[in-house]
Amino acid sequence: MLCFYRKIYYVFATIVTLTLSITVYQIYLVQFDKTLYQSEVPIILWWTPFGNDGKLRECGNDRCYFTSNRSFQYHKHIKSILFYGSNIQIHDLPSWKSDEISWGLLHEESPRNNPVLVHQEALNLFTYSSTFSRFSDVPLTLVDFPGITALLDRKYFVSTEEKTRLIRTKNLAPLLYVQSNCDTASNRDIYISELMKYIRVDSYGKCLNNAQFEERLKKNYLEKLNSKDFLSFIANYKFTIAFENAVCDDYITEKLWRPLIVGSIPVYYGSPSFKDWLPNNMSAISVRDFKDPISLANFIQNLSNNETEYNKYLSHKLVDGYEIDNEKLRKALEKNKLIFNEFGSYVEEFECFVCKHVQSQRETKMIDKKHYNCPLPKNPLTNKIDRSNWWTKQWILEKCTAKILSDYLQNNFTINMESFEKTKMKFYRENECYI
Repeated sequence: MLCFYRKIYYVFATIVTLTLSITVYQIYLVQFDKTLYQSEVPIILWWTPFGNDGKLRECGNDRCYFTSNRSFQYHKHIKSILFYGSNIQIHDLPSWKSDEISWGLLHEESPRNNPVLVHQEALNLFTYSSTFSRFSDVPLTLVDFPGITALLDRKYFVSTEEKTRLIRTKNLAPLLYVQSNCDTASNRDIYISELMKYIRVDSYGKCLNNAQFEERLKKNYLEKLNSKDFLSFIANYKFTIAFENAVCDDYITEKLWRPLIVGSIPVYYGSPSFKDWLPNNMSAISVRDFKDPISLANFIQNLSNNETEYNKYLSHKLVDGYEIDNEKLRKALEKNKLIFNEFGSYVEEFECFVCKHVQSQRETKMIDKKHYNCPLPKNPLTNKIDRSNWWTKQWILEKCTAKILSDYLQNNFTINMESFEKTKMKFYRENECYI
C-alpha cells in the first residue's frame, strides 16, 4: 500500500513540476521579450497558426508583432486574434473580449471546410475579414488568378483546327471533366450526369469516370494539376467543365482559370458573379444561361462545329496585343498590387490591414454575410433548394452551432462539447435553426 501511495505522490509531483515549468516558460516568453517591451508595439496572435510567427513587421508607418504563441493572449499589448477558417475548432477558442481584442477571419476556401461560417451569427464574431468576397477587407476573389501573362500567352494553346482533328482521329469528346471529389454542396455530378446523355464528355476523375489517363498522368494526377503535362492535356479539348464544389458569391477557383490559361472554353457553374472577372463577356459559357442540360448540350455542339463562332471565345489567345475588355477586372488588377497565385502575399496584406486598424482606434465593426455569402445548396437541375442534399442538412445544423456559439462566447460560458452538441441537436430537432 505504501508503494502505491509513493507512486501516486511521484505522479502528482511530476505533473505539478511540468505544469510549473510550462507556466514559468510562458511567463518568460510573455514578460521578457525585450523587443516588445521596448517598442510597446501591438501584438497580433494567430490562434490557428498560419501567417508570420514571432516576427516584428513594418506595415507602412505602423509596426506589429505577429505570433502564434498562445501565451501572448495574456500580454498587455495584445490587440487582435486571427483565425484561419478551416482550422477553427469550437472546443478550442480564446476568451471573448470583443471590446478589447478584435477577431479576424482569413478564409479562401468554400464552406465545405467549415459550414458554420456561412451564418451571420458566426461571422458577427469577427471584426476583420479576408475571404473570397469582393466585400471583404482584403478580398481573395482573384487569389487563383494566374496573371495577365499566363492568361494571354499561347504556351499551351492548341488551334481550333487541331482540336477538331483530335476529335476525329483520337476520338476525343468535345467536353472534358476531371473531378474526384464527388460529394459536394453544389451537387455538380447530377447535372453533369444529365448533360452526358446529350453530348459526349470524357470524364477522367473518380466522378462519373469513363476515360483513363495516359501513363504519364495516371499516377497521382491530383498533384499534377498545374504541371506542364496536365495543362497540355487540357489544351487538347474544346471545352472544359468547370463546376465549383459550392455556390457562393465571388468564390472562384482555378477550375475557371485553368482552362482559360490553355485556351479551352470553360463551361462554368459556381459563383453567380463570375462574369465580373472574365477577360471579356465571351470568355466562358455560363450554365445558368441555359434552361436545362439539353439546351446547353445543343449550344456546345453547335459551337464546336462552327470554327468562326468558337474562336470568338478565344480572343484573349488569338488577338495579338489583346487588352482586357472587362473594366471591372482591369480596375481590380490595377488596384491590386499583390502577386497573383502567391497566397502568402495576401496573408501579409491582411496582417498589415489588421495592424493598421488596431492602431487607428477606428469604430469597431462586425463582418456580415456579404463577406461570405453562400446560400443554402440548390439542385443545379431545378435551381431550387435541394433538401435531399446532405450538405443542406449541414447548412441548417451549423446554423444551430453558430447561434449557440455566439451565445456562449458573448456570455463567457465555458464550452463543454458534450453539452454543446446536445443543445445543438435539440435546437435542430425543434426547428430552432431553420433557414
